[in-house]
Amino acid sequence: MTRIVSTKLCLLGTSAFAAIALPVMAGHNAMPLRGAWNAPQYAVPAQATVPTRTHYIAQQAQLSGEMGCCVPAGAHAPVYAHTQAQPKVVYGHYQAYDAPADLNPVPQTLLASYGLRGRSHASRIAGPVQPQYDRPHYAGNSYDVGGLNVRTSAAHTDRMLDWQENTTGKAVTLLQHRRNGILAPNSLYLGAGIKGGFMYQKTDAPGQFPILSRFPFFSNRTDDESGVFAINNAALAITGTFGDWTTIYLQPEYSETEYRSDQDELQLRKAFVTFGNLDKTPFYAAFGRKTIDFGNFDGYNPFVHTEAQHYFWAASDQPVLELGYYNNGLKITGSAFSGGRQLRTAFADEDNNIANYAASIEKEFLFNNGGALTFGTSYLHDSIYRDNFTAHTFGERQTLTPPANFIEYRNSVGSAFVEYNSPVFDAMLEYTSTFEPWAAAIPQDIDGNIVAGFEDFDEKLAVTVAQVRYKPRAFGGRTAFSAVGTWGNISDEDYVGTNARGGPTTFGKNEQHVLGVEHRFNEFIDFGAEYVYNKGFIPFVAPQQVSNQDTEAHAINIGFKARF
Repeated sequence: MTRIVSTKLCLLGTSAFAAIALPVMAGHNAMPLRGAWNAPQYAVPAQATVPTRTHYIAQQAQLSGEMGCCVPAGAHAPVYAHTQAQPKVVYGHYQAYDAPADLNPVPQTLLASYGLRGRSHASRIAGPVQPQYDRPHYAGNSYDVGGLNVRTSAAHTDRMLDWQENTTGKAVTLLQHRRNGILAPNSLYLGAGIKGGFMYQKTDAPGQFPILSRFPFFSNRTDDESGVFAINNAALAITGTFGDWTTIYLQPEYSETEYRSDQDELQLRKAFVTFGNLDKTPFYAAFGRKTIDFGNFDGYNPFVHTEAQHYFWAASDQPVLELGYYNNGLKITGSAFSGGRQLRTAFADEDNNIANYAASIEKEFLFNNGGALTFGTSYLHDSIYRDNFTAHTFGERQTLTPPANFIEYRNSVGSAFVEYNSPVFDAMLEYTSTFEPWAAAIPQDIDGNIVAGFEDFDEKLAVTVAQVRYKPRAFGGRTAFSAVGTWGNISDEDYVGTNARGGPTTFGKNEQHVLGVEHRFNEFIDFGAEYVYNKGFIPFVAPQQVSNQDTEAHAINIGFKARF
C-alpha cells in the first residue's frame, strides 16, 4: 500500500513541479501539445481560398526526422522565377519559408498525423509525405459529388482511427487538423480503417488465456493452445466541416472482439460535434458520444492494448460535454456526462442525472533537438470499480442478481504520465489507480461477505505502464521497435480464495510484457508483429471465482493496419 501511494504522489508531484520548472529549460517554445507544429501566418492573395495558417514547402525540402514541412536550418531558400522565398520562422533546428506571393501554398500533409498527441517530430512511425504542387490546396483527394465537396485524407483517418495511440485526444485532433489545413472547410471527408490479423496464445493452465479470454468465445475452456484470425476493428471515419467553427465526426465500427451477450458487432462508437477555431480562441467545446478525456493510455504495442487501457479506458455510451482550453502546449479539459454504466470504465449510480465528471491537464515542452517532453494528470469522478457486482454489461446488470452482501461506494480514479518523444526515440511512464479498493477485489465469499481479517482491506486497483520505442528508417520507410511493460495490482497477492468447485483462486497481481515491431510502408498500410508474455489470469468478471495469478501464457500477434 505504501509503495502504491508513494508512486502516485511521486508522479503527481513531478507533474506539478515540471509545469513550473520546465518553461525555463524548454526555452518557452510556443508550440502545441505533443508536437503539433503551428504553421506560421502570412498574407495570401485575396482570391486564394486557402487556410491562413500554413506555409509553403520547398520542392527539394528533405529532413532527417519526421517533419515534412521544413528544410534544415542553414539550407538555402529556393529561388523561383517570380520571386524568392524568404526565411520566416525557426522551430528548433528546422526552418520554414514564406510562400512566394503569387503561388498558392500547399499545407504540410504529414501534419495530419500530428495533432494533440500526434507526435509530429516525435513518436509516430510515419515518414515524411512529399507535397504535391497542384490544386486543390488541401491534403488528400477531392471529388465533386452533386455539388458536394467530398474529400479523402489517409493521414487524417490515421489519427482518428488509431486504436493504440491518441485514444483520448480526438476532439483536439479535429481542431488541429482544421488549423493546419489538413481539413478543408465546408467539406465531407470519408475515410476507413481496419486492424486485424492472426492471434495465437499458449497457456500453462487449460482454458486460461489472458489475452484471448479478454474477447469471450475466442477460446475453449479445455484447450491450452488457441489461434484465431480476427478483425479487431474495422471502422468508417466520417468528418464534416462547416464554416470556420463547426466539425462533426462519426465513427461506425465493426469488431469481432466485443462482448457478444450484450454488444453488437456493429456499433456507432463515436458521434460528436466540436465547436472551436484555434486561430480565433484557445477555448473549445465538444458534445456527443466520444471517449471521455481521462488518462493517456497510449500503447506502443502494435496490436494488444496495455492493461492500463484495458482497465481504465473511459468510452461513453451517452452524450458527453467537454469544455477545453488548448494553447501554447497546454491543454485543460473538463467533462460532464450522465451517471449509469458507460461502455467502459465510467459508471455512477444516478442513471438519469448528470452525475459523473472528468478533468485533465497536460503540458508539453519542446526542445531544440526536436524532442518533446509532456506531463499530464487527470481525474475521473466515479468508475465501474464502485461495487462488488461484476456483471460486465448493461443487460447483465439488469437481469443477474448482485451479491447478497452488496458493497457499494463511489470510487474515483486518478492518472498521471510523463512522456518523452524525439524523431527516433520515445519513452513513457504512466500510473493509474483507483482512490479506493475495488469492492470486488476485497477477499469475500460468493455472497459478498468479507473474509475475517480483511475488514480494513486497502489495496487499490492500479496499473503501471513503462514503454520505450526506437524508430529507425529501414526498407523504404520507418520501422518501430517497441518494448512495453505493464504491472497490475488488484488485490492481496497472499490471499487464497475458494472457487465454486472448491479449488483455489488467487487474484493479487498480474503482468503483461510486449516486444513489438511495426513497419509503415506508406500512408495507407502498416504491418507488424508482437510477442506477449502474460503472468496472471484475472478476468474482471467474477475474479474471485476463476482467477489464477500464477498462470503464464505466451502469445504471438501478427497483422496489419490499413486506412484511406
